[in-house]
Amino acid sequence: MFTVPFNCTGCHACVNICPKNCISMEDNGEEFLYPLIDMDKCIDCGQCESVCPVINEPELSRQTLAFAIKSRNDSERNKSTSGGIFPIFAKYILNQGGIVLGAAYDENFVVYHTFVENKEQLCLLQGAKYSQSKLDDLFLKIKEILQTGRKVLFSGTPCQCTGLKKYLGKEYDDLVTTDLICHGVPSPKVWQAYIDYRSQKENSGQRPTQINMRSKESGWSRYGYSTEFVYSPDHITRTKNGQDLFMKAFIGNICLRNSCSDCKAKGVERCTDFTLGDYWGIWNQHPEFDDNKGTSVVFVHTEKGRQILNELQDQIDSLQVSLEDAYKENVSMVNSSKPHEARDEFIKQVTADDFEELVNQYFPTVEVKKPRVMQRLKEKIRRILLFNIGRLI
Repeated sequence: MFTVPFNCTGCHACVNICPKNCISMEDNGEEFLYPLIDMDKCIDCGQCESVCPVINEPELSRQTLAFAIKSRNDSERNKSTSGGIFPIFAKYILNQGGIVLGAAYDENFVVYHTFVENKEQLCLLQGAKYSQSKLDDLFLKIKEILQTGRKVLFSGTPCQCTGLKKYLGKEYDDLVTTDLICHGVPSPKVWQAYIDYRSQKENSGQRPTQINMRSKESGWSRYGYSTEFVYSPDHITRTKNGQDLFMKAFIGNICLRNSCSDCKAKGVERCTDFTLGDYWGIWNQHPEFDDNKGTSVVFVHTEKGRQILNELQDQIDSLQVSLEDAYKENVSMVNSSKPHEARDEFIKQVTADDFEELVNQYFPTVEVKKPRVMQRLKEKIRRILLFNIGRLI
């Protein structure tokens, strides 16, 4: 009998593989989805256990290369989270009649994975989404598409990609996979409470029409971007990254899925073709390459990935870097996120009404005080100046 592991990632592989459809994904109270098995229907075939990426480690790459990359299309790069490489990969697949899958918002800003079949729809998949996405029966549909000989690009978190690979059970030449440098997946409950909190505070409870969690309006760097809520063309609010309450909770690990504290998909070597992320620290390592408009770090894991990147050289500026430099300031590439001690209590309690109070309780704003040494130095200078002025008088 399949026992759901505590650090289940919610990848949906078991749901998709079950021949009797006796597994459903159910809310655990934090709006994270976990598999629930109907034992009356279960035939104990073991297929669910065989595809679980937590129980069965995926086959990993062995010759990963790393690059700093910027799209030469400034418009595309400005709409992207970092260097604009994802839309280039996506158009490469679409131009060959393929399909692209990635995370999008529905009308209520619930994050879910969906198909895109033309360039006009690509905007749905661009931009960072900080909530675990719903996959439903997507793996099953991907397999059906691949069996027709059509190309597929799948973009997701590392655990979603490992789940897809374990579900498929073999390599497909027509499948290209990109995961990302993932800090962790926040609770959908916390995400929705945050939207309602800002809507109440900023727009009398009316929700936004657009959300951009990584706006480059004030720049791209780690401390430059902002979270942007668009309520109307004339009503747009932005909060700096370091001051945004949701980002404090997210980076502070107080709202992440339990599996994120022991992620089996971490590491430089992966089962995907590409790993994408922000190249934090590019301004120190290669300042000549940084223009504060966004630079992607791209880990290329497979020969398939290297061939694709070579074909796209006329669309990008790229610089090969060492693996160590590439993740030096991106520790989430190799390290899991240590959970906050108040994680369970925070997720249980949080609502739109007390969102600000709770986040400030666990992540209080630290007032920067002037060092006492500087105060004493300034006081000494003031006394010297007054003494000399007195002598002149």
